[in-house]
Amino acid sequence: MNATLRSRLVLLCVLVVLAALGPLGCSISTSPSDSLDTSSDSSGSLSDSSGSSSGSSSPESKEAAYRDDVRDYTAAYVKSGGRIADFDRTLGGLARSRGITNWEDNMATYEGIGRGLGKAGVSGVELDTYVQNLAGGDPKKVAAIQKGYESARA
Repeated sequence: MNATLRSRLVLLCVLVVLAALGPLGCSISTSPSDSLDTSSDSSGSLSDSSGSSSGSSSPESKEAAYRDDVRDYTAAYVKSGGRIADFDRTLGGLARSRGITNWEDNMATYEGIGRGLGKAGVSGVELDTYVQNLAGGDPKKVAAIQKGYESARA
C-alpha cells in the first residue's frame, strides 16, 4: 500500500471516529503536524493541509468548515472505496458535529462532495457515476457538485 493511500485511509478513519464521538460531547485534539484540530462544539475547526483554519461561529464560516470537512472526507472515501450507506452516515455525523441540520438538502454538502471528487482526481465516466449516484438525480444537487468540482480543478 503506497504512502498516499495509507495517509488517506488514516484520514478517513480519523473522520469516522470524530463523527462518531462528536455527538457524544467528546473532544479529540492531535498535534499540529497532523493538520487536524477538532472539538465537539460547532466552532471547532478542521485544518486543511496548508494549516489554515476556519474556526469562527458565523453561519458562513460554519458552512465553509463543513464543506471542507465533506471535501476531505469525500476525497478519502473515493480513494479507499466503501459503501454508500457508510458515506451517508459519516456525512450526517460531520454535519451534526458542525451544527448543520438537514444536510441532505444543504447545497454545501454537495459542493463539498464536488470539491472532494476534484481533489481525488475523479474524471470521465467515474465522475458522472458519482455525480448521479450522490445527487440522486436532483438537478440542484448535480449543479452544486459540478460547481464544487470545477472550483477544485481550477
